[in-house]
Amino acid sequence: MIQRAQSIYLLLAVIAGLLTFFLPFAHYLQGDVKLAEYAVFGVFNVQSDLIEMSGPFLFPTWVMSLFVTLLPAIAIFLYKKRPVQLRITRLAFLVNLGFIVYLFFAIDTIHDQLYGTEVAIIYHVGFYLPVVAIAFLFLAIRGIKKDEALVKSLDRIR
Repeated sequence: MIQRAQSIYLLLAVIAGLLTFFLPFAHYLQGDVKLAEYAVFGVFNVQSDLIEMSGPFLFPTWVMSLFVTLLPAIAIFLYKKRPVQLRITRLAFLVNLGFIVYLFFAIDTIHDQLYGTEVAIIYHVGFYLPVVAIAFLFLAIRGIKKDEALVKSLDRIR
């Protein structure tokens, strides 16, 4: 049933995953804020005033963003198969954790390749969205476990 609480949590995780496609992960500022040269790291590109760059990390970022979005979307429609839904939601949880680690290292790698140490990194909303998705996935896992426990308790009564 789509109206269950865990389905809502999974839908919110899907929305957070979709937003990663449209929001930047980080900005890099060099110099004064008003006269700054900057670069933006997002899913599809690295735009820079300082250097042209199409790094090898753009494709993995795109693929991981796709998995972060698709896994909870698939789990929503597996409400009749709670054990499978639970496994896919746990997998989505792990993929989100891996995505956060990957983003941290990709942002740091871009920082080192582009500028060195004299540039400030400003993390944006896109970087924090997988953390939000993890929170929603955790809540969904709890809801799925509660449903499974309820069904097992009702089977015992029969």
